[in-house]
Amino acid sequence: MIRSLNKYLLLIILILSCSSGGNSPTDPGDDNGGGDNTNTYEFPNAINYNVANQIEVVTWNIRQFPQHSSTKEQVKSLLEKWNADVYLLQEISSESELISMVNSMTDYSYVVDEESGNLGFALVYKNENITYISKNELWADTSNSSSGCNGDYLNCKLYQFASRPPMESYITWTDGTKSMNLYVINVHYKCCGNDNYNASDLTNEATRRHHASLLLTDYLINNRENDNVILVGDFNNVGAQSITNPTLSPFTDSESFDSADSFRLTDLNVLQGPASGYSWQGWTSSYDASHLDHIIINEPLFSYQATSSVEVIALPAQTGASNTNVSNRISDHQPVTVSYTHLTLPTNREV
Repeated sequence: MIRSLNKYLLLIILILSCSSGGNSPTDPGDDNGGGDNTNTYEFPNAINYNVANQIEVVTWNIRQFPQHSSTKEQVKSLLEKWNADVYLLQEISSESELISMVNSMTDYSYVVDEESGNLGFALVYKNENITYISKNELWADTSNSSSGCNGDYLNCKLYQFASRPPMESYITWTDGTKSMNLYVINVHYKCCGNDNYNASDLTNEATRRHHASLLLTDYLINNRENDNVILVGDFNNVGAQSITNPTLSPFTDSESFDSADSFRLTDLNVLQGPASGYSWQGWTSSYDASHLDHIIINEPLFSYQATSSVEVIALPAQTGASNTNVSNRISDHQPVTVSYTHLTLPTNREV
């Protein structure tokens, strides 16, 4: 009887010792793949960006979402903590996992693209302030192959966007008595290469990115000139981090492109600032840090620049995780957010 009792006591001690070990689930930096059976990623350092009479728009490449078994719960917690009105996400590898995540967020809804394939887009928006109206996937019905170009990029428009057609969503933002209609456009340009534009090489990465920007500036000037437009995403503008980089220049270099007068890069100060503030730090890469993620507005929104704020959300600081673990378990890109206050435009244009 005593021996049996001792066996039971020993068993209880072993169980308790096993259950008390391991790492805190609120510290994704050292979980080594563990801690993923819990949903408590609390991130006490994460900032609530929501303010009354203000719209918050966040762009974020969330790296082959979900790249790790804990990614979904960590991203969900961060989105809820930041509490923004609009999230425009890139690089969705699993649409079903994205949908599952947003369905568990009681204050948010989603729209996903239908044409991008493996690395897709998502619009995640706050139900209280945002009304979703419609979406349009630009140039989805054009050639996505270099062989279809026949010497002219206008013959293969989708190819310029690496087979990821820009996702244009039409929404209404409302907060109390204030309301505004917006087109929010989500892009993910071709990666890699350098910043050497070569008009004679239509397969060159920098050339494709430049042509993508030419297509977008032309589309927006001719179709959305009087509408409120926020264009965001991962522009992959590798090389020189300047307004003359061929990826950005149709939007930013007014000395070379008339179209640049119609747009403003809201995060220009980040682009021209120290590399430590860039959205892509190259934590697990041999490449130098670059500011690849941008928010661009068109002329009807220029008057709101005085009341706007732009920020690269520093993920290591807000999660408490190491650079490496942020990169491998959340994303290698840091989000960029823009906020506009005192919006008074009562525009109600039809699509």
